[in-house]
Formats: sequence, C-alpha cells, structure tokens
Amino acid sequence: MSTGNMFSVYGRMTALPGRRDELITVLREGFLAGGDDSGLLTYSINTAFDDPDTIWLTQLWIDKDAHDATTRSEPVAAVSRRLPPLLARQPEGFYGRAVHVHGLTPGPDPRS
Repeated sequence: MSTGNMFSVYGRMTALPGRRDELITVLREGFLAGGDDSGLLTYSINTAFDDPDTIWLTQLWIDKDAHDATTRSEPVAAVSRRLPPLLARQPEGFYGRAVHVHGLTPGPDPRS
C-alpha cells in the first residue's frame, strides 16, 4: 500500500466531570459504526494523566476521501450526535499527512 496519501487526525476532547468513560464508549461505537471497509487503518483513544476528564484521539486513514466519506455517513453521524451532551468544551482537532508509519516512509508531498 502506498503511504503517500495517508491522512491523520489527532485531537483532544474534554468530557463533563465524571462522564469521560461514557464519552469513550460513544467514541468506540462511532469507530465501529464506520465499518471494517471504511478506510480507517487504526485509531487510539488515550486518557490524560494530568486531567481525568481529557482524552486524546489519534486516527490514521488510507486517505482524506475515506475519512470524509465515513464521517459523513449516517451511522457515524448518528453516533456523533450523541457526543455534545458529554463535552465540557468544543473538541480540538488537527489534520495532517502521515510521514512515517510503522517503518514505512511515504513519498514526497505532491504539494511541495
């Protein structure tokens, strides 16, 4: 598989006090709702040592198109609508192009 177009998403979510585990459950349901053929290669949900309500997310997709199609699908959108009541603040997210994954180095960025 070419890694030159791999798309990464990483961000932070802060749950309302005491709702972190519920937030994690809903996020896991969202990742499962996308299905095995969504183009999502891997994801992690991480808790923060210094803040019991904060979680960090990382996702790696085959490309941005796969990410966009999956996150706009109705099954994922239905799960996403359950998130706002669990959040203390607006999530922070960042997007990028994967440049190194499990020993694989993508080709040069076609924009450069």
